[in-house]
Amino acid sequence: MEPDLKPVEPILLPGVRKVIAYFHDECCFHALDYKMTTCSKGDAWWDTEQLMKQMDHAIEIHNAIHPDATALFIFDQSSAHASLSPDALHAWEMNMSDGGKQKMRKDTIIPALNLYPEHCGKVQRMMTATGQVKGMKTVLMEMCAKCSLVCPVENERCCMARLLSHQDDFKNQESMLERKIQDASHKCIFLPKFHCELNPIEMYWRWCKYHYHQIPKKTFKESKELAKKYLDACPVKTIQQFINRSWWFMSAYGRGLTGGAAEWAVT
Repeated sequence: MEPDLKPVEPILLPGVRKVIAYFHDECCFHALDYKMTTCSKGDAWWDTEQLMKQMDHAIEIHNAIHPDATALFIFDQSSAHASLSPDALHAWEMNMSDGGKQKMRKDTIIPALNLYPEHCGKVQRMMTATGQVKGMKTVLMEMCAKCSLVCPVENERCCMARLLSHQDDFKNQESMLERKIQDASHKCIFLPKFHCELNPIEMYWRWCKYHYHQIPKKTFKESKELAKKYLDACPVKTIQQFINRSWWFMSAYGRGLTGGAAEWAVT
C-alpha cells in the first residue's frame, strides 16, 4: 500500500521567506500532420518576446497567490532561456575602432580577475565622451588587457574579439530571463543538459501522453479536446510522486552517485 503523502511546512527563521519551486517545460501532442504557417497577422514562432510576456504573467500569478513567498523558477537549457538583451556585451559584433555601425552596449564593471587590481570593480562606460560607441581596442586598453606579440593558433587569447569575449563580464552575462526574474525579487536556476529526470514535469507529460494515445482521434478538434482533458486528469497525488522522484535523483547525485547507480537507488 502506497504511503499517504502529506505536505510538510518548513520551519523558517524570522525574516526568512518560503521558497516555492516552479518547474518549466513544454510538450507537443500529435494527432494528424498539419502544415503550419506563420505570418505577421497570425501566430508567430515562439520567441524570447513571447517568453518574457509569459514570465510577466507567471510572476503576477505567483505574487497574487503567494505574496509572502519567493518564487524559484526552474528551466532547462533551451536557447530561448539563454537569450541576452539587445544591449548585451557581444565582442564578436563590435568594431575594432570607436564609432561606425555597431550597436550600443550596456555599461559594465571591470572583473575582479583583471590582471591589474587597481582597475578591478571600476565602471566601464561603453560610450566615449564624444558620444561614439567604443570599439574593442578602446575597451581592452581601458582594462589593460594585453595580447602577446606572437599568437599561436592554439592560444585562446590570439585576437581582440577572443580576448574580450573571455573576460568575465562578457562571458558570464545574465540572460534576459534571469534579469526579469531577479528584478521581481525572485530566483531562477537552470537544470543541467540531458537530465530530464530532474524535472518532474517531464513525468507529468509522459503520464498525460500515455493516456492521450490510448484513444483514437479522427479530427483536430477532437485531439485538442482530449489533450486538454488529460492535462487536467493527472491526480495531484501522482504529481507529488513525480516531484519526490526528481528530488530523490537530486539527492542521489548530491551523494556522488552517477548514471545507473543513481537510477538503482531511486528505483
